[in-house]
Amino acid sequence: MSAPSQTIRQATVGIALLVLTSKGIGFLREVIIAYRFGTGIEYDVYLISVSVPIALFSLIGYAFSNLFIPKYSYAVSEPDRKTGLSVLWSDFNLSLLAAAIAMLAIIITAPHLLRLIAPGMDARYLPEATLIIRVSSFIVILAVFEAFFRSILNAQKHFLIPAAGPVLANVVLIASILFFSGAISTRAILYGLVFGYLAQTILVYVPFRKTKIFEFFSFRIFHKHSGKFVTTAVIILIIEGASQVYTIIDRYFASSMPPGIVSALGYAYLLIMLPVAIFAYALSTAIFPYMTDAFAGKDHRQSSHLLTRGITVSLLMALPATMIFWVFSDKIVLLLFKRGAFNMQSVAYTSSLLKYLALGMAGQFLIWVMSRAYYATRQYGVLTAYVLVALLSKIIVAVVTVGPWGYIGLAAASSVSYLAGAALLVFMAGRMQARVDGKAILLYVIKTLAATAVGYGVARLIYETVIASWDSFFQLLIGLPAAVAVTLLAILAVGYGLNISDIRSLPAAWRRKK
Repeated sequence: MSAPSQTIRQATVGIALLVLTSKGIGFLREVIIAYRFGTGIEYDVYLISVSVPIALFSLIGYAFSNLFIPKYSYAVSEPDRKTGLSVLWSDFNLSLLAAAIAMLAIIITAPHLLRLIAPGMDARYLPEATLIIRVSSFIVILAVFEAFFRSILNAQKHFLIPAAGPVLANVVLIASILFFSGAISTRAILYGLVFGYLAQTILVYVPFRKTKIFEFFSFRIFHKHSGKFVTTAVIILIIEGASQVYTIIDRYFASSMPPGIVSALGYAYLLIMLPVAIFAYALSTAIFPYMTDAFAGKDHRQSSHLLTRGITVSLLMALPATMIFWVFSDKIVLLLFKRGAFNMQSVAYTSSLLKYLALGMAGQFLIWVMSRAYYATRQYGVLTAYVLVALLSKIIVAVVTVGPWGYIGLAAASSVSYLAGAALLVFMAGRMQARVDGKAILLYVIKTLAATAVGYGVARLIYETVIASWDSFFQLLIGLPAAVAVTLLAILAVGYGLNISDIRSLPAAWRRKK
């Protein structure tokens, strides 16, 4: 294994562990929320109200990482390093100004914005929703600070403290819910959200202060290339905004559906994003700076290797995860959420949505990795085409399926759009300078599908003969992890026999760690 590959693997594992910790704490937060609010109208109103600020926070976080990491890499590789880094600070200042304008726009237009994104909301809840969206808009400003600090640290190959930020944010949010939800209801979630993101930003700022980039700080906002920066930033925001628009589309349709659907969608997305956020995020975060360096240095062999490995590893993780969610969706939701206000109707809504969202998981994994390659090569046209395909697929399938399928159509539309977008990105990879090894990927996919098919048979057998009738917490607490473990062992055994390289290498990697 090459030195960069070994470093990427170590970074991926470290980031994955921190993201796993964050998601574990975040999941505990959702369990507490589910116990306290279930899938009732109170929590629906909160989710609808914070959807735009949270979408912007996530959007800025992902988009500006894809903007600032390549800019930093190219700036430090230029002969005039001082000018390049000074321009980077100007771009940050301009981004901060734009975020402040966006926050003010949300505050001023809050009632009209709510009527636009949730036309089915009862007018009785509009005053509370208006307060929530205005208070939560402050996180838009925090998003720029956090994204900039984290991007520079990641570009310098420092991953762990930035990845630990969400852990602190979730701890603050949980504390707020536990101590204040009884007195101020969902406002406890609101205030915990704002102060949690503030704590996350401060945590990332501490190591950022030690970087030498502060030596080039400038209060300047505009420079001769500001127009190009704004154009690039807008393109990246549009590209990264696709996933956030999904949420808004879902809540637009769901606001006219029975109470609880919006909340159930939130819980289902939370569960489906656990493996995506832990593994796909970790892999793409670790590989992105190396991809950028390889493409900037015109190292086509290394670029091709990284891209091919990113695709194959993504599919190896995504396909088994899809199968497990499809088979065990109802038992997963029962085990994790069935308590307090989260009743059997909530279980039925959430598990049905979870099953159909799982079908698009491979697309989500591939999008995470493939998009980083296009960002590294600055091929924004391909990414824009991907966004158009994904959003059109989402809207068309939702319009066609929501009538006959109801809320299930929203989940199916998301899965179709993820797969369509990923297919386009993989197909267009043939036009990149670093060509992927198509034959190697096809063989890898066939082997992975074969191993997953065997795992599916094992999972169905266990489900139907053992745990189908189980509904108690303690039965599922023991039985469900055991069923998943047996299923994964079957996949690993078949994969080892089929000579899947990443599975074959596991025993040697384990011996090295020991």
